[in-house]
Amino acid sequence: MTAFAFRIMAISLAVSLFLVPVYAHHGSQFLSRAMEMNTAEIRIAELAVDKTQNPNIKTFAQMVIRDHNQALARLRNLRDNRLASSVAGKTDIDQKTAKSIADVSLTPQDQQTLDRLSKLSGVDFDHEFMNTMIQDHREAIRVLEAQSKAHGANAGAKEPGTASGREKPAAADRTNYSITELRRDLDTSDFAIATLPVMRQHLQNAEDIQKQLQPR
Repeated sequence: MTAFAFRIMAISLAVSLFLVPVYAHHGSQFLSRAMEMNTAEIRIAELAVDKTQNPNIKTFAQMVIRDHNQALARLRNLRDNRLASSVAGKTDIDQKTAKSIADVSLTPQDQQTLDRLSKLSGVDFDHEFMNTMIQDHREAIRVLEAQSKAHGANAGAKEPGTASGREKPAAADRTNYSITELRRDLDTSDFAIATLPVMRQHLQNAEDIQKQLQPR
């Protein structure tokens, strides 16, 4: 290889590394999605607390706010740790850029759902709110279950993060990710394992309440 060709290859590699986003592997993508989902659940449940006259729905919505705020706090800690690690040593990423990466807002779809529910009242609101909670929690469980098995994590482990609760990473993981990334992704699988029972309980409660609602 000529010196010129080597320089071109080195420059191309440097540019490609610069363009790789901070959230470049499965665990960080999961964190972004999970934070969006929890934020939406909180905002929609806060709306329900204000609008519903059904005491069971109000109690359920308050539980959702409490539990999803706790989950969101854990997700923020995981995200901030990853962000600090990713930004460290990269002088070309300033604090303003880091903050914009860390910000989380409602997705357009979640904002549409919130806007639609805000226009409803009475029994119509109660039915649509519970339908939304059931759909959202089913989706959350699907996402959590997938992440609970990421990179050799064992969803049935009694002690998340312990060696006894791990299987060897799949061949695809060993090929596509560095050892550092694989180990770091265990934090998100542990979060998923710990959070699944709460989300399943939410779903069960929502389905029970839905069955008790008076017809529209």
